[in-house]
Amino acid sequence: GHISQQLAPIAKKVHFKVVVIDDREIFANRDRFPEADEVIVSEFESCFNKIHIDGSSYIVIVTRGHLYDGLVLEQAIKTNAHYIGMIGSRKKIYTLYQNLMQKGIPKEVLDRVHAPIGIDINSETPEEIAVSIVAELIKMRGSSL
Repeated sequence: GHISQQLAPIAKKVHFKVVVIDDREIFANRDRFPEADEVIVSEFESCFNKIHIDGSSYIVIVTRGHLYDGLVLEQAIKTNAHYIGMIGSRKKIYTLYQNLMQKGIPKEVLDRVHAPIGIDINSETPEEIAVSIVAELIKMRGSSL
């Protein structure tokens, strides 16, 4: 979407490896993300099957809706990624967390997710939101050194 298109080049500029995943080829392609290290078209239900996620990985969830955010988040929390962040209003996040806890996922597991994602800089535009997200990624990377 609009945020990921702004996010990818900024993250790459500050030396993150950037992998873009979307289930629609019209959105996940080299024309839209020329700076990405990888662009993958995959169903969200199995999106992490095509990449290696370890303790140095950062997962940023900015899909196009609640359903997809939930699918990706449910997979992300099963990884040992260093950072998991998800966009969304506090209400949306609360609802997603409630759904996951009803599936048996402990609240402590969800507590490691940074949501809403980004440093609060009163951002409104996709560009500003991308800056706030990358600022949080940089902060997390610096605190793990």
